[in-house]
Amino acid sequence: MNRHLRSLGSFVVLCIFAGAAWLLYHEVRKYHLADIRQSIELIPDLRLLASFGLMIVNYLILVGYDALALKAIGRPLPLGKTALVSFVGCACSYNFGALLGGSSVRYRFYSAWGFTIPDVVRLVLMLAVTFWVGALGLAGLSFVIEPLPLPPGLGLPIDDVRPLGFALLAATTGYLLLTFFVRKPLHFFGREFALPCPKIAFAQTLTACADLVAAAGCLYMLMPSDLGLDFLTFLAVYLLATVVVVLTHVPGGAGVFELVILSLSQTTHPQAVIAALLAFRVIYYLLPLLFAALLLAGYEVQVRRHQAEKAFRDAGRWMWVLSHILLSYVTFAAGVILLLSGSIPPNKLLIAQSPLVVPPAVQEAAHILGSMAGAGLLLLSRGIERRLASVWKVVVTLLLTGMVCALLKGFDWHEAVLLSFALAGLLGSRRRFYRKSSLIREEYPLRWFFASAAIIGCAGAVALFAFGDAGTGMRGLWEAISDDAGAARAVRGIAAACAVMVAFTLRRLLLPLHKQ
Repeated sequence: MNRHLRSLGSFVVLCIFAGAAWLLYHEVRKYHLADIRQSIELIPDLRLLASFGLMIVNYLILVGYDALALKAIGRPLPLGKTALVSFVGCACSYNFGALLGGSSVRYRFYSAWGFTIPDVVRLVLMLAVTFWVGALGLAGLSFVIEPLPLPPGLGLPIDDVRPLGFALLAATTGYLLLTFFVRKPLHFFGREFALPCPKIAFAQTLTACADLVAAAGCLYMLMPSDLGLDFLTFLAVYLLATVVVVLTHVPGGAGVFELVILSLSQTTHPQAVIAALLAFRVIYYLLPLLFAALLLAGYEVQVRRHQAEKAFRDAGRWMWVLSHILLSYVTFAAGVILLLSGSIPPNKLLIAQSPLVVPPAVQEAAHILGSMAGAGLLLLSRGIERRLASVWKVVVTLLLTGMVCALLKGFDWHEAVLLSFALAGLLGSRRRFYRKSSLIREEYPLRWFFASAAIIGCAGAVALFAFGDAGTGMRGLWEAISDDAGAARAVRGIAAACAVMVAFTLRRLLLPLHKQ
């Protein structure tokens, strides 16, 4: 029964994601990709640096979530361990959420350090309480001080958010007061929840508020100057988008977050908002995940150099339970990069700067091979999680292929550098992949398959947006194929990725699962 409920939950999340992606597509289809790309290039370097700096500050603040939760359950850890699990756990959870098991990172870390399942459950619950207390309190404060203007087209039953703001502030205040007067554990649906002491409760509220302010500032720095919202009002919009993402459980809030921000912004240049959201995705989501892979690779080198030291032997055991999960997420992200980059026209400026003279036939082959490598990485990321030696070799080959294809199809060295982060993590963790089984014979969860299929579908939607004229939809894309070689290459790349998906599916269906 529980298994069917989990499958139903994954299906509901996928439906929400599909609906949000469809609505978002209809929001952005009226703009041209060239305008969005130009808007990205027009973001001032100083604002990019400020956004990057706030991202670093935000991830430092996030360590407070785990530190306070550990104190609340009476299981404090050294700051180094707490910071490690916080950074890697947040980087994975922000990108992949619950659909691909991002929460398993924390469970594996803490269980390796001797935490029982009830300990981990209480800790995760305390993390959730920290977020909601801060989010509700900060949202209530912003609604009261600077009410969020509600567009009349939303059809909401209220036209003033001030009463809602006072209600949210009352909820946060009530929680803080409970910590003063309630000493015994509370019981909800058969579960026991012990309130923290008032000192920890106030620290939770401040930590969550600082986290959300820093994250909102990271995005605000990238927004156009004519956004039409001051920071306090934008903070309310950001909080609303964040809460919607948490409630929907869509991995990384893909589509949902962008839809809320785009709908409530008041700029005369929506394409600049889209550009800011794309840059935010790279700075706040993708770079920390890839840096976690580099951290893992560097850590492996240090462990090998100091294997005689007990501290590094202990640390090696911690990383043993984490490396394959983290690298599976990184591999999946590398597949996303390759597929989406193959769905948009190459950057003419990068091609003009290229020292390579690549014949058109080679560019065509590189485009198709890059998309096929991307689809392969999506599917094989499950094998990385299962620590399969054969899959490790194939994934390394596909990453090298993707890097070469990125340079040949349009001298996209940015893409090649990002892929090199994933490659470094895998090469540094070679000894973690020792199992001799085949991925075809391993259990392959439906959520992993559906996530891969959803990304390929998104690549098709991106191509539709990039090459189809505004308002013409599929007809515009098919018309572009005959006139634009880039559109034809994108369609062939997506078709090749679909072929990889179909071949893998047929192979799975024709070969019975290995009996465990």
